[in-house]
Amino acid sequence: MPILPAPASARLRFGHRLRHWREARGLSQAELGRRLGYDDSLISRVENARRWPPPGLPGRADELLRTGGELAALWQPVRQERERFDVLGPSAGPAAVPDGATLDVLSHLLTVYRAATTRIGGEELTAVLEHHTRTLAGRQRDARRDTDRIRALAARYAELAGWAHFDGARPARALAWYGCGLAWARAAGDRAAASDLLARQSSVHWWRGDAPAALALAHAARAAARPLPGAQAWAAIAEAHAHALAGAAPESLRALDDAERLTEEALRAAEPGPWLARAHLVLTVAHGTCRRDLAHRTGSTGHAHAAVAHLTTALTQLPPSTHPHDHALVTARLAAVHARTGEPDTATALLAHLPPAPTGRIAHEHHQASALLSYTRAT
Repeated sequence: MPILPAPASARLRFGHRLRHWREARGLSQAELGRRLGYDDSLISRVENARRWPPPGLPGRADELLRTGGELAALWQPVRQERERFDVLGPSAGPAAVPDGATLDVLSHLLTVYRAATTRIGGEELTAVLEHHTRTLAGRQRDARRDTDRIRALAARYAELAGWAHFDGARPARALAWYGCGLAWARAAGDRAAASDLLARQSSVHWWRGDAPAALALAHAARAAARPLPGAQAWAAIAEAHAHALAGAAPESLRALDDAERLTEEALRAAEPGPWLARAHLVLTVAHGTCRRDLAHRTGSTGHAHAAVAHLTTALTQLPPSTHPHDHALVTARLAAVHARTGEPDTATALLAHLPPAPTGRIAHEHHQASALLSYTRAT
């Protein structure tokens, strides 16, 4: 009997394996549904990939069917696949495939949107970025020329749309967009975009506190970036953050040294990249943030004082009148470090300069700094 190939879609694969185990245990769809507390029609639709499995189904089915946990293991890629479907949403509708001039305009707009994020963050731009990304995604299938350019531009829009959700403290949505963009970047053969998207995924896991996942993705980003020094530098920054989160000071500082060296190579070679125009500022913030995390993990006052120096320098390069969003983010991080170094009055004064009702990542950083400040005053 020939062996059937495994379905490519995670949802199809889940349904295929659910049917396999149900039949192996001699149960009908109606009987399985009754025992799991679902209607038999739901089991039929899941097995035929006509609906997404409910979140509680994999674990209960594993236990009942004695699968050894296979269905629960398959649930994670199914969930990720659903998130990608959700972010892409319905088709943008009939529209002409963009010509070269239209792609030039969209490329210029992307540059404008990136610049705007330093002033207003991602919240105000989420809808328009998702709209452009969906439009480009929908046009990939119909294009007869410029296909790789459309895919690469869609990947960059997906990166910025994902960042907008990350900035709004919606990590799952951010990862979904990054996953879509990574697939498009790889299809277009755009190594720089693929590496940047892997590094962005690493940043989300760093923010969530998952050092192993952040480090694995940073390593993948560095591998994908070769031989581009600018993309490697961005990946090295992600690696430094992951090591700092784990409390590995030598590895974190070594990755930061790599990032500085690679950045200089990229600037000498005039390598294009969405972050290289602000590379020295980004590196200063990265040094300060990694030192902050190392101080938190190791209790080292040396790391804390180094963090103060780097983040203070970054603030001098970010006037609040022209970079209010980035200024607020760095200010919240600096306040947290001052609280850790036993300077509660300085931390309080810094927090007083933040927006009265911060949102997204700024609110998260504000909360962390406030909690540390309260602990410092109490002790």
